[in-house]
Amino acid sequence: MPSIRVEVSPSVLDWIGNVASFDGVDKRLLSHFYKWKNDEEQPTYAQIESLSNKIHIPLGYFFLKTPPQENLPLFEFRTVNSTAVSKPSRDLIDTYYHMAAIQNWMRDYLLDQGNERLPFVSSCNHEKKPEIIAALIRNTIGLDKDWYTQSQNNKVSFDRLRELFESIGILILRNGVVGQNNNRKLSVNEFRAFTLIDEYAPLIFINNNDTPGGKLFSLLHEAVHIWLGLHSFYNENSGLSFNISPQETLCNAAAAELLVPNVFFINKWDEVSNLALKNKITYVAKYFKCGEIIIARRALDNNYINRPQYEKIAADVIAGAKNSNKKSGGGDYYTTAISRFGSRLILAMDNSIKEGKTPYTEAFRLTGTNHVTFTNLVSEIRGQE
Repeated sequence: MPSIRVEVSPSVLDWIGNVASFDGVDKRLLSHFYKWKNDEEQPTYAQIESLSNKIHIPLGYFFLKTPPQENLPLFEFRTVNSTAVSKPSRDLIDTYYHMAAIQNWMRDYLLDQGNERLPFVSSCNHEKKPEIIAALIRNTIGLDKDWYTQSQNNKVSFDRLRELFESIGILILRNGVVGQNNNRKLSVNEFRAFTLIDEYAPLIFINNNDTPGGKLFSLLHEAVHIWLGLHSFYNENSGLSFNISPQETLCNAAAAELLVPNVFFINKWDEVSNLALKNKITYVAKYFKCGEIIIARRALDNNYINRPQYEKIAADVIAGAKNSNKKSGGGDYYTTAISRFGSRLILAMDNSIKEGKTPYTEAFRLTGTNHVTFTNLVSEIRGQE
């Protein structure tokens, strides 16, 4: 029995040709696609389904009469307006929609629970001094100015800060792939993090493929955006850029002040004045439990080094991170899931399910779980309490 051919709108095919990445598509299927575009043949349903899976365009889009209006307003807030990132990838688009859906769910849940708006969101929208913003953030989350002395490394620092931010109502999610699909790795060259502002459920998403030091700085950079009340698409990929907006410069400065208070930095730098520059940067970075680029930028801002020296240090650090960025596979499923979503979100979903307000299927859809894995995930979290 011959395959049934289906009709796809030429304008939809043109749109797919413009927005999709065809890197993983075999030559035969790609040849068929161009024949569809040139009106030389019509596709079969099986061919459309296969192409949809490979280019990550939703199957339903193929049957629209006109191209979908995919709006990614977050992309307008990118830190660096680089021509290298001319349009968002499907991986970014799907991750954004996933995070927006989680935020919408959490907002509805919190409103239903009678929660009030979070007072710190946009509380610094007129503040211009990074030291004041950093002090207000520390005060809100209960963080000492020399908090880093109680940490062992930047991973431990990240986990501690994440816990403090989540305790005051900020959703912090992180992932290195799209959903559960390990074949769709998120690119650090495209983005490091983003923030969706909301008065009830502000959300920070961290690209888990970044370095530990990069993730730590991104977390604080995005937190400052929440205090300023500004959406963020953080796409700096080569250290702390210079050609950015005053708002982004302020966010970087406040995040640096949280990580490395300048008054303490000056004292520590003076203590090791006899060391060579590279050794000095390494030593001070280890003391503050942060990345070497942050220390180099602190040194630059204090006129201890010049810009060429800073750029050389940043380039060396980035090159070293790329060479050593070999991640081990596997890992415990539930540990990974908790790391991705955070305990607060999972427990909120569990409570809502028990109250009969959220169907299991909705929780499964948002978390990529099923009845068994979601139930076990909740048990794992409650066992840690």
